[in-house]
Amino acid sequence: MALAKHKKASLWGAFFVACALLGCGPAQSDAPAALPVVCSMPETAQPVRSRSVTDGDTLRLSDGRRLRLVGINTPEIGRDGAPSEPYAQAARRALQALVEHQPLQLMLGEDARDHYGRTLGYLFDEQGRNIEALLLSEGLGYALVIPPNDLLADCHQAAEQQARQAQRGLWQNPQILSLDDLDSAGFQLLLGRVAAVTPSRHALWIDLDGPLTLRLERRDLGYFDAEPGAELVGQQVEVRGWVIDRRGRQPVRDGFRRYMISLRHPAQWRTISPP
Repeated sequence: MALAKHKKASLWGAFFVACALLGCGPAQSDAPAALPVVCSMPETAQPVRSRSVTDGDTLRLSDGRRLRLVGINTPEIGRDGAPSEPYAQAARRALQALVEHQPLQLMLGEDARDHYGRTLGYLFDEQGRNIEALLLSEGLGYALVIPPNDLLADCHQAAEQQARQAQRGLWQNPQILSLDDLDSAGFQLLLGRVAAVTPSRHALWIDLDGPLTLRLERRDLGYFDAEPGAELVGQQVEVRGWVIDRRGRQPVRDGFRRYMISLRHPAQWRTISPP
């Protein structure tokens, strides 16, 4: 069923109160951004209810399951005295406004559970609108595809692009880190230039001009139109994902980059300029 484009006053009223208090973006009209037409709710979605919201992309369902929303990564809420990332609280309050006391529909991901034991799925409101896309369209998170859960990848990328073009939420002042400034692990949006592409038996290694390498496993090449190769060398790219610090307790071997991102889907990167 196609996603409805009209608003539900009470739900979005609460959402925009949260935005007014926390600064979700520059001055906007009272209506939320219209969602891309590629967003649609599968007929196999099942009714659920929310019990509580943990952060902008995680909630507890009334049946006790912890649900991690698929296709979005929102800024981290601070723990143990650490400060929250920009827009983390705004994303949490927006999700609360969208799901609390509302009938919802859940479509499980093809991979339905993560390594933390959380349920992975796509959430929809009673009008059939995708919750993740609503958050992305207001600039409250980053679109992210982790195969095989790519059912709404086009929807989520289009919703993020709407927010980016309108400079909503975190796209007012996007935190795009230069590789020269990369010094920690965790989710990052990075800008760098391809220095080398090296094939191995099980993966392609795409080294950038700094301390970062991208590992593209051969099992994921089917998601790409073509196998990345030497034609990429010299191109500037924007890449997103969870940075892994490979140093650990041991020094990184000579010739190896300290940091690595698993590149699993083409939605994780884009070319900024030609060589």
